Amino acid sequence: MVQDTAGSTQVPSADAPPGSEPDPAVAARVFYRRWRPQRFADVAGQQHISQTLQRAVAIGRPAHAYLFCGPRGVGKTSSARILAKALNCLSPEDGEPDNTCENCVAVNEGRMMDLIEMDAASNRGIDDIRSLREKVQFTPGAGTYKVYIIDEVHMLTPPAFNALLKTLEEPPPHTVMVLATTEIHLVPSTIISRCQRFDFRRIPSEAVVQRLSEMCEAESIDCEPEALDVIARAAWGSLRDAQNSLEQLTVSYGASPGDTAAGRITAEQARELLGLGNTATAVALATAVLKADAAAALRIVNAEAARGAELHSLRSGTIDALRAALLIRAGAGDALSQSDEVVQAMTAAASKLSLERLLHALTAFGEANLRQQSSSPLGMELAVLKACAAPAAPAAAAAPAAAPGLPAQAPAAFGRPGPSAASPPPTRAPMPNPPPEPSDHGPPRRREATASEQRWNRVIEALRRTRGRRFFLGALLRNVEPPEPAEDTIVLNFRSKALQENFENELQDTRMREMVEQAVRDAYGKELKILSGNGIPSGGRRATGSEMDSPLVRAAMAMGARIIDSEETPPE
Repeated sequence: MVQDTAGSTQVPSADAPPGSEPDPAVAARVFYRRWRPQRFADVAGQQHISQTLQRAVAIGRPAHAYLFCGPRGVGKTSSARILAKALNCLSPEDGEPDNTCENCVAVNEGRMMDLIEMDAASNRGIDDIRSLREKVQFTPGAGTYKVYIIDEVHMLTPPAFNALLKTLEEPPPHTVMVLATTEIHLVPSTIISRCQRFDFRRIPSEAVVQRLSEMCEAESIDCEPEALDVIARAAWGSLRDAQNSLEQLTVSYGASPGDTAAGRITAEQARELLGLGNTATAVALATAVLKADAAAALRIVNAEAARGAELHSLRSGTIDALRAALLIRAGAGDALSQSDEVVQAMTAAASKLSLERLLHALTAFGEANLRQQSSSPLGMELAVLKACAAPAAPAAAAAPAAAPGLPAQAPAAFGRPGPSAASPPPTRAPMPNPPPEPSDHGPPRRREATASEQRWNRVIEALRRTRGRRFFLGALLRNVEPPEPAEDTIVLNFRSKALQENFENELQDTRMREMVEQAVRDAYGKELKILSGNGIPSGGRRATGSEMDSPLVRAAMAMGARIIDSEETPPE
């Protein structure tokens, strides 16, 4: 066995003598560390990446920076360590590390000084990256390259990313940087553009089952094949999660070396430990729901609650079954990894149902709230009743009710045909610009804009994208009553004092004022003086045309003054 004391793996080796005992220190480690891949060929489900990295090492053309992104537990950090080992291997085999030379053994044992791993979640500041920039200048000790692995790189702060940028752009020739992340959308594009990006995929269930089978054989674990399928489906493509689940089952139920009392791991035990519930019960509940048999579905829920079953597990299993029905009905049955019994049951239940009906049932259970009272069946009962009820029809498709005294006829706005030629509509007296009638079944008919509103809308549209010091002018002018010009003046009456003050502040900029005057001139077809007002304030009144002839009055109103009263001055 090749032993790893620093987080690499323990894999079968042809050099190990038959029947040899594993190192106790290695045997005490968790499965995912003992079974971490040691060669590119051992990385499960990522052949498209392993082949490229292996080829780059074989021809001696590694990139100066790599970016490994993808879900957790799919081999990002393992591939980075294999790359570091292959680059510094003294006798590589077609790009693969031989795992026997001094440098490979040093990497496996965690004492290779030219391999530096950094957790960006704990070392995320600019000082940490500055320290790294200083260290990359040192030449390698025993190997050819100094390899830096920065895990969870998306956790770095923006200043730290900026400090890392120069190192990625012009690294020393003996340095290779490997960045790993599960949140690629949080990594700046400037960092991504300076790296060779590799997207790690979720590992297919078949590959996970194959790797778990190899582990069971090597570890003398007696496990049903169906139990491995359950573990692989629950892991959702993460081999590390699957290895952890297998180890937990082994400790709880399975056989291990020296433990003669332990037995065979069954699929039922795997479902119970993983919170998946009984498959047969979940399929029966899903079938009853799809048949809209609320009584039968409620009986299943209450029977499970009465015997003390975990309702979270029942909900999870039912969602899994309904998902299978939805995928089968959508023609994506190949994406399933369910047993033949589940596929057959869900195929029969969903054969005559629409996708909307299946989606409605799946959503009902997905939204079920079991957090408040996990032991109460109320949450599941509500989900059952909601799933069995027919989906609500869209509001636009609902037919409007006829008002008393009017013919039962839908207007054309609702997408219905109007009156036929054989039955002319009743004659009504014309009403200019009738007000919109309230209706519970659709939006009111929109009245036509007046001439004043049309002109003012042109002003707003012209200034819609014009931004002053703080505000867009068009947005401010939407809060003005459509004004009518009085001779050569137009008064803007805002809906509030604050909006008026904001507008007046923007007009302190000469350029903004000229743009407003131009928009008004284009809309009204003539030059108009623009004054701001606030309607008729308390104790005040609107200025008349003769009063607006005075330059002093106009200037005072532009500064916020209000006309309280006026009187004519007798001639001298």
